Amino acid sequence: MIRKLYPDGKRKAFNITYDDGVMQDLRFVELMNRYGLKGTFNLNSELMKTRFAWTHPNGMEVKRLDVDTARWLYRGHEIASHTRTHPYMRDLSEAEILDQLGQDKQDLEEMLGVEVAGFAVPFRYYSPMIAECAKQCGFEYARMSEFSRNYEPCRDYWFWKTGFYHIEPGLEAFVEGFFETDEELAVCQIVGHSYDLDAEGLWGTMEEIVRNISREETIWSCTNLELVRYLKAMDAVDINGSVIHNHSGMDLWFEIDGETVCIPSQQ
Repeated sequence: MIRKLYPDGKRKAFNITYDDGVMQDLRFVELMNRYGLKGTFNLNSELMKTRFAWTHPNGMEVKRLDVDTARWLYRGHEIASHTRTHPYMRDLSEAEILDQLGQDKQDLEEMLGVEVAGFAVPFRYYSPMIAECAKQCGFEYARMSEFSRNYEPCRDYWFWKTGFYHIEPGLEAFVEGFFETDEELAVCQIVGHSYDLDAEGLWGTMEEIVRNISREETIWSCTNLELVRYLKAMDAVDINGSVIHNHSGMDLWFEIDGETVCIPSQQ
């Protein structure tokens, strides 16, 4: 019997992906680093330059981080595009979408000195045209603002439904279900904004979640991009009976008749 595994023989994957690059990320990234977890942070280059701020319905000011802070804060995590100015994309032409995505990718890479290979759509609207624009701009995946509420790994990287929006009721039950599932290549992804942790009083809940994840040796903590690249490599594997052919550029892991085995890269 062959079972697909994550790097180093881990059975499950965990990721937190937060939008907007706001001041509360200072506290949140410190929390993630303390427990040795990785996340993906989706930024708007133009709003970072202007230190854009807005008032939350509860009266709290929500303010974007500046470029210098973002440059050191997100080291060890993934930075992805969230468009230049966070528009509602239903109202944009194809040329405007290409500008929002392509220019944001270019600006973030130049400003922060990192690879930007992922895109997360702002607000809820998404379409095949946006997906095509993301491909043209050189992204490797596009994350929608729709939620699967399950632990199945993504198979359509241009229409990626993520796991669970963290302010919805049932977050703790969703994470508990992740610990209990034995689904192959199970992944738990939590989506939101760090300012929600202030607005909804969720800091304690989130710390308990990341602490418990960090204690579980069978869970791989990864960024969106790391997850996508690994799953794509798994997609290219040929399995013929008990023989596995790894055609990818990375090592892949399997459980074969109860034994954990690494199949090395063939490149």
